[in-house]
Amino acid sequence: MSSVNGSPLISVSELNSLLNKENVKIFDVRGKWGNPPESYVSEYEQGHIPNAVYLDWTQHFLAQDISIGLAPVASESQALQDFRNLGISEGDTVVLYDDYHHMLASRIWWAMRYWGFTQVRILDGGWQNWVQSDLPVSTEKPGVKIGNFMPNKQPRLRVSTKQVKDRHEGTGLIDARGPINYAGQPDDPRTGHIPGAINVPYSSLLDDQTGQFKDKETLRKMLSEYLSFNGDMHFISSCGSGYAGAVLLVALALLGIEAPLYDGSFSEWKNNPDLPIEQGAAAFSVKLSIPIGDKP
Repeated sequence: MSSVNGSPLISVSELNSLLNKENVKIFDVRGKWGNPPESYVSEYEQGHIPNAVYLDWTQHFLAQDISIGLAPVASESQALQDFRNLGISEGDTVVLYDDYHHMLASRIWWAMRYWGFTQVRILDGGWQNWVQSDLPVSTEKPGVKIGNFMPNKQPRLRVSTKQVKDRHEGTGLIDARGPINYAGQPDDPRTGHIPGAINVPYSSLLDDQTGQFKDKETLRKMLSEYLSFNGDMHFISSCGSGYAGAVLLVALALLGIEAPLYDGSFSEWKNNPDLPIEQGAAAFSVKLSIPIGDKP
């Protein structure tokens, strides 16, 4: 099992104390699946965290010219341009926030780390937490200088359909979608989940009232209902298109666990008619006991 050093999250109070640090780059990743990004540009212009730059999650760190539900992480050349155009340089600390259950911020967090940028954190509770904490809001757009960070791919953070299909029996596949999508629709045989996947809905990782991630002890206790944390265990995170699964990766990172994302997730899996699909609700009462095995 790989470990993660440092928290993937930053609190609103800590970020507030860093607002004027030159090497702290803040990005507003507000948006929602299925909604046009233009509406969120308007919201950004009406108010955002001081010094935050708007980051369009449909354009950055994501392959273009393909359906967004199937679009994988950006290529190295595109990632290089994204780091440059967003002004991200070696030695910077990046903070991401959204208003969509950390889903978009988590995806960008994963994509940046996949391309070797490690000093990236997510604002716990997102925009909602910042506003409710009565912290400063700005309408000024900061200038952006060209960044110099050079991407360096980290293959351990991403797995392919083949790797999921051929995974070792000691590797746990976790599906972070909601239980309805996980269960599937009986009248549509290409709905449901990848055989053997355990369902841990991403929403269960967040506090219903504050929108923040649950504390470490609560997460560990909750996940222990589904997963065994004993021994040399390995996990793969998945979902529908690689977004809810990224939220799960953040929760695992809070527990010091580094796991890869199945970037294509169920959208890619179901498009191959030769791959099997299971339907039905998750058996939450059964723990997934993960023995020592090969890394995914």
